[in-house]
Amino acid sequence: ELCNPQTLWLLPGGTPTPVGSSSPVKVECLEAELVVTVSRDLFGTGKLVQPGDLTLGSEGCQPRVSVDTDVVRFNAQLHE
Repeated sequence: ELCNPQTLWLLPGGTPTPVGSSSPVKVECLEAELVVTVSRDLFGTGKLVQPGDLTLGSEGCQPRVSVDTDVVRFNAQLHE
C-alpha cells in the first residue's frame, strides 16, 4: 500500500527518518485526508503549547482540540 501511517522525524539536512512512538508529531494518511496529531508537550519540556499557537499550512488550518487532552489534531483534506 502506498499510504501507510508512519511517524517521521527530520534530521539536520531534511532527511526523513522513521522514529518510535515518542515523536511529538504524527501524520496519518487516510483515503481522503491527512490527520496530524501534535503533542502539546511538543518540545519535551513539560510546558504545553497552546493549540492556537499551532497552524498547518499557509492557509492556517485550525486545530481540533479538546480541553482535557494533551494533543492537538489537524484534519486536512488531500485536495486542500
